[in-house]
Amino acid sequence: MRRNLASATLLLLLTSSTLMALDGHDARQLHALIVADTADRNVGAMVDIDGKNFYNLLTDEIPANRRGRVGVLKGNRVTKNELFQAIDQMPVQPNDSVFLYFTGHGAFVQDQGQVLKMTDGEIVLRKTILDHLKGKGARLTVLITDACSNIITSKLKLYASMAEGIDHDVCRYLFFRHTGVVDLHAAAPGEEAIALKDIGSIFTHSLIAVLQQPNSAFQQTPITWREVAGQVTDRTKERFRMEYESSRDFQLLFPGQTTQTVKAAGLGEPIPVPIPKAQWRLGIRMVDAGGQGVRITEVFPHSQAEWAGIQVGEILFRVETGRVDPQVTHIRTTADIG
Repeated sequence: MRRNLASATLLLLLTSSTLMALDGHDARQLHALIVADTADRNVGAMVDIDGKNFYNLLTDEIPANRRGRVGVLKGNRVTKNELFQAIDQMPVQPNDSVFLYFTGHGAFVQDQGQVLKMTDGEIVLRKTILDHLKGKGARLTVLITDACSNIITSKLKLYASMAEGIDHDVCRYLFFRHTGVVDLHAAAPGEEAIALKDIGSIFTHSLIAVLQQPNSAFQQTPITWREVAGQVTDRTKERFRMEYESSRDFQLLFPGQTTQTVKAAGLGEPIPVPIPKAQWRLGIRMVDAGGQGVRITEVFPHSQAEWAGIQVGEILFRVETGRVDPQVTHIRTTADIG
């Protein structure tokens, strides 16, 4: 089998069926569903950026053998029926993590709470989606929604009131070494979730930036959703402030709003055991495979290669954008590749 390692965190096509946690603390797999209301004529292009960015993050940061089903709902498929059907079809096992990300329209309805708008105009309570997701019985349930939280009364027609609106283990800690429920939303009641044409939603842009950071950007290990949420909150507020202070048009578009506040209703419980440290990151021993890459002869313990499921005997022929030098017999980090 030939391999193409597309990033430092090992984007791999793997066939291994045995998915054991290395030290007994990792979840087995992460199943994810990305929901983006790209059909909306006002914000469709911007939420499309959000959805693609999050999909790329998951496929870049989570090794293929640790990814379960990664589904995408977009365009006219963003309906309540299709959403719940997609959740139902996720093959979640008790030791798995399940993650749903929504980007689109929303509002905060008095006496009901946060709601999300489907592409056909139907309104779905956010709590209903979370309950359905929790019903999968995963050891960790993550719901992150990027939508406005304008306050409206329950007597109004909701659709008429919607605002338009590398030392690197971060994702492993967050999606594989937590239990419970993680519940994040982009804006507090009364606020709009701001999206910009160049970057998409400022909440999602901030979240992805934090998830792509090296371990050194965090105060301690294990890295927790609590610290991540704090950094995302600060970044989102700062980006809002920059736009607000630099653009009179921005102030006119969002009158009365002076910030955007990320809301966390749940942050899960971290496994209190740090990922075992190793003196290498990729961590393989290899020999020349006749000028066609290198054959793996040993996978070092507690390495990224072991976590990603690389097997002895497989052939590695690319790391990032550089070819493997057959004269090198060890790869301890991806920086060793020219």
